[in-house]
Amino acid sequence: MNAKPANEPKRGLPVTRLLFFLLLLYACTDKNTIDTGTPHDPSKPVTVNRIAPDSGGVNTQMIIYGSNFGNDTSLIKVYINGHPAHVIGLNGTALYILVPSKAGTGEVKVVVGTGASAKEATAPGIFKYIFLPSVSTLAGFTDKDGKTAIVDGPIEKAQFEEPYWLCFDEQKNIYLLEEHRALRFINAAKTEVSTKWRTGNGLDRPRTLAFNPTWDTLYITNDQGSWTGLSTAVATKADNFTRWNSLIYSLQTNGGATQPQTGDYFYNSYSNGAIFKWDRAAKVAKELFRIGDVSWEFNIQFAPSGDFAYIVVVNQHYILKSSFNRQTGELETPVHFVGGRRSAGHNDGVGTDARFDQPHQGAFDENDNFYVCDIFNHCIRKITPEGVVSTFAGRPRSYGYADGALRDAQFDRPMGIIYDRETGTFYVADQKNRRIRIISTE
Repeated sequence: MNAKPANEPKRGLPVTRLLFFLLLLYACTDKNTIDTGTPHDPSKPVTVNRIAPDSGGVNTQMIIYGSNFGNDTSLIKVYINGHPAHVIGLNGTALYILVPSKAGTGEVKVVVGTGASAKEATAPGIFKYIFLPSVSTLAGFTDKDGKTAIVDGPIEKAQFEEPYWLCFDEQKNIYLLEEHRALRFINAAKTEVSTKWRTGNGLDRPRTLAFNPTWDTLYITNDQGSWTGLSTAVATKADNFTRWNSLIYSLQTNGGATQPQTGDYFYNSYSNGAIFKWDRAAKVAKELFRIGDVSWEFNIQFAPSGDFAYIVVVNQHYILKSSFNRQTGELETPVHFVGGRRSAGHNDGVGTDARFDQPHQGAFDENDNFYVCDIFNHCIRKITPEGVVSTFAGRPRSYGYADGALRDAQFDRPMGIIYDRETGTFYVADQKNRRIRIISTE
């Protein structure tokens, strides 16, 4: 599964926020107005002369030119059509912001300071909000040789090695597994990256993450080769998820999930294709059914309603659907939903006519559409509740690194994906590009 494609192209330098800071500084240098150390003067007005660009969509990088912004971003608020925008940086006479989701068309207002002494100014003209579904890069970069490392810190400096599986907590912080390596953390403001723990001591190949409904327990599956080895570990809010404890011992578990309402935990065994339910009171497991033969690599992903789960069979290239029986509290024997069993390829279509090449993590939108990472097709596929499969983002069978329009963008083995309903934003663990990508859809 981790074989490297032949003749892999060299990756270019990323377009990151750091580059945009350089653009900001260049723009200000051209006007001889750099002032990086002057605090805001509450006795003087704040002015806004212009914005650039004056139109764009979500995550558009905007510079606001003016005066008396000061040198402390915590004292600055920017609103576009009344919607707060995230202030990334400033240099005294220019602000760098990101246009928020669903901002709409309207005025751009800057407020500096707090309380009665706060000063505000409005840009001349209006900002025209344009919705353009697109792929961009949140974090991560590689050097000229395509190399990287696990680096914590400000998001523009953070690096990743093998981003693999993602999940949100209740505050929209992102928890990220690095395959074989670590549990990483991206704060809700998307400004800082840190490492919760590194692998080792029996937890060497974490595969999936799942929070319980109260968000205080995180289940981590572990894929290893012994029935007496660690299968599932748990990390808790009490320890800020910085340490884990053993929970279940089983063979080669590469998928686990919690039912969103009941908190019941289900996990699998690659060795015999079985799905188990964990009895939290008795601390024993019950085998529910087997989905196939031995060596079936699959994960379990519940719909937000909890009414059903998709069983994504990675190495056999198809997806099953299993209903959740609320009377028994168990998943029922699944049915073949989409994709061709043992038939890799790329084909958009309905049900078993569709083809995948190692589907992996997926994410549900508000209409129960399922967006799944199709690893070796290097794209994101969309599956409707009726089983209609289409290509959502990326260029099928063409790996690389490119931001842009949905079907112009490129991924290199996307593995993990989550969806923020409030902003209409997907976050993608783009493994071999060593980056976290954003898909803005609204």
